[in-house]
Amino acid sequence: MQSADARRVIVTGDDPVADGLLRGFGDLGIAAVRLRCDYESEPAVQQALVAEVGSLAGVDQIVHTWLAPGLFGGRRFVDIDDDEWAGACERSLEAAWWIARASAAPLQATGGSLVFVTPTIGMAGAAQFTMLATVAEGIRVLAKSCGRQWGAAGATVNIVAAAPHHWVGPDAGDVLHRGISLASAALGGAGNVAHDLAPLVALLADPGAHFLTASTLVADGGTWVGL
Repeated sequence: MQSADARRVIVTGDDPVADGLLRGFGDLGIAAVRLRCDYESEPAVQQALVAEVGSLAGVDQIVHTWLAPGLFGGRRFVDIDDDEWAGACERSLEAAWWIARASAAPLQATGGSLVFVTPTIGMAGAAQFTMLATVAEGIRVLAKSCGRQWGAAGATVNIVAAAPHHWVGPDAGDVLHRGISLASAALGGAGNVAHDLAPLVALLADPGAHFLTASTLVADGGTWVGL
């Protein structure tokens, strides 16, 4: 098996989720870098990813967390206009699509792993956070489709769905939690990205996880147990 400190990982995004994953990977001894990109066009994404893959002399895992900033505020969907929808939802889905397309060749070359980290609300819907829920579920479907297609090439694609608290904050996250479950999280809360999510995401790059693809791992501390 490949040791953790030999893995080469690229993390997209400049948000707290990406920051926590990078800290967690560092604690695990994994060489992880942030993809620097504005996600304004597919050529920009392709160019940025090629540059980082080159700097690492290959890549074993790409973790996509980037979402457009306009997704995180609570709004009634009837109050969202077309420009807001395009600027937040469509841009986020395009970015995920472009990352998947750009990741295919380098990950298939190494038998690597593409992981999308999204909030669980995509699977349940969320009042006031329709855009975020829509994007989360859209990315999940994209990941499942890629996972089915990439299997023959030996690369895997999976989703890690985490508590929405990591994106919308603890107060709004607790409200969303109560919307899908009357029970407390089995493990006591939303968890910590660096300590709780990063090791699970890293596990998906281990050869021992080679038979898992097109799957969603729910890592929200056991909230969904109450459904």
